[in-house]
Amino acid sequence: MTDDDKDKSPVSDLAGAAEMINSDVAKWTYKDGLSSSVKQVGALSTDTLKALRLFTAPLQLLAAYQDRYEKFCDRVRERVPESQQCEVAAEIARPVMEAFTSTSDGSVMMSMFEELMAKAIDKREAMKLSPQFPDIVKSLSPLQALLISRLRETEQFTDDIRDVRRNLIVQRVGANFNYDDFGGQDHHLTLIQDLEQKKLITILADQNVPDGTYTELQVPEGLKLLRTQVRLSMYGKWFVDAVSPHN
Repeated sequence: MTDDDKDKSPVSDLAGAAEMINSDVAKWTYKDGLSSSVKQVGALSTDTLKALRLFTAPLQLLAAYQDRYEKFCDRVRERVPESQQCEVAAEIARPVMEAFTSTSDGSVMMSMFEELMAKAIDKREAMKLSPQFPDIVKSLSPLQALLISRLRETEQFTDDIRDVRRNLIVQRVGANFNYDDFGGQDHHLTLIQDLEQKKLITILADQNVPDGTYTELQVPEGLKLLRTQVRLSMYGKWFVDAVSPHN
C-alpha cells in the first residue's frame, strides 16, 4: 500500500468514484459513442455502441449529483476522527448511496443518513449497526422521522374520556405534544400505527391518568378517563441511536 493509499479515508474513496463517473472519459463516451471515430477505434458494432449509450446514461444522471455527494462525504468524514475511521460495510453504504439522490439536503432523513454513515466508518460504532437501518430510513416519511426523533427525547401521551364498551373517544382532554406538528390528530394516528408495524414504537393504551392531573374535570358516568402512551420500542431505540448524534 502506498502512502497515498494510506491517506485515503473510506468516504473519500466513495467521492473518488463520483469523480470517475463524471470523468471526461465517461462524458466523451456518452456524447460521441455513436460517432464513426469511436467505431473505428473501438471496432465496436452499432448495436454495441447503442447499448453502451444506454448503460452510460445513468452515469451521467448520477454525475449531476457529484457536488452534493462530495459535500455529503465531507460532512460524514468530519464527524469521525481520522484515527477511528474504517472501511464502511457494503450493506450499509450501498443502500445509503442509492437513496442519496432522492433525499433532500437539510431533511430529517438526510441527517439520519449522514449520522448512519458516520457511525458506519467509525471503528467504535460500526459493529453496532444493522443492515436493515438504511431501508428503515428510506421507508420513513418526513413527519415520521420527526416523530421518532421527538420520541427519543420524551414519550408522548394523550388523555381521553372514552366509552370503553364502544371503543369510542368522547372527548380529547390533553396531550404533551402539538398535533399540528404531525399533520393533525388523524394523521398522527396514521403515523404511529405505521411505526408500530415497523416495530419502532410501542403503543400502550388504556393507561390510568395520574391522580390530580385534571382536578376540575368531571367524567360522566359510564365513561373513563384513560391515557395512551407512545414510546420507542427496544428496536426503535437501537435504530434511533444509530441515526442520531450521541448526546
